[in-house]
Amino acid sequence: MPPFFSPAPHAFGPIPVYLAAVNPHMLRLVGRSADGAFVHALHTTRYLREVVLPNVESGLAESGRTRKDVTINSAVFAVPMDDAAFARKAERHVRSQIAFYLSTPAYRVVAEQHGWEDIQYGLSRMARRGEWDTMADVLPESVTDEMIVRGSWAELPHMISERYHGLLDRVSYYLPFVPGEADNGWRQSIEAFASLRD
Repeated sequence: MPPFFSPAPHAFGPIPVYLAAVNPHMLRLVGRSADGAFVHALHTTRYLREVVLPNVESGLAESGRTRKDVTINSAVFAVPMDDAAFARKAERHVRSQIAFYLSTPAYRVVAEQHGWEDIQYGLSRMARRGEWDTMADVLPESVTDEMIVRGSWAELPHMISERYHGLLDRVSYYLPFVPGEADNGWRQSIEAFASLRD
């Protein structure tokens, strides 16, 4: 192959390999072979505890590695409550995303952990009919409360840390983002996350 296709080694060490993983086979592959996992934002703590971690750990056992060898990442549906208008916008956005993702058969494993199959099938039928704008309206609070973290910008990092301790190693917010909007809130969250490392 010409040099263009075979660049010289760089000084940064091996590039970490992270895999997107939802279902058991991919999660076990993460444990066997990858440096980390990107778990979908459509998750609950039960799903993380009962599906993600056991399957990653099964793969780790096969490869002779330990939990410290894998980083588990996910976005977390978050609704900052400081400003009522922004909170309404964020709530609608994340509820719409949850409804869309939950309608997808590939993510049924999350619904199955909670007995939400009927909700999942109903959303899937709505998606096939193109009823995108009303899907969020049929989501019960019992579903969204399992997936959304709500609090002030300053509280969210502490709430997320408490909810996901021992389940996720790295997190990011899943919420509507417009550059320059809510900068003060983002600063508060960044400072709160930094305080958790001290």
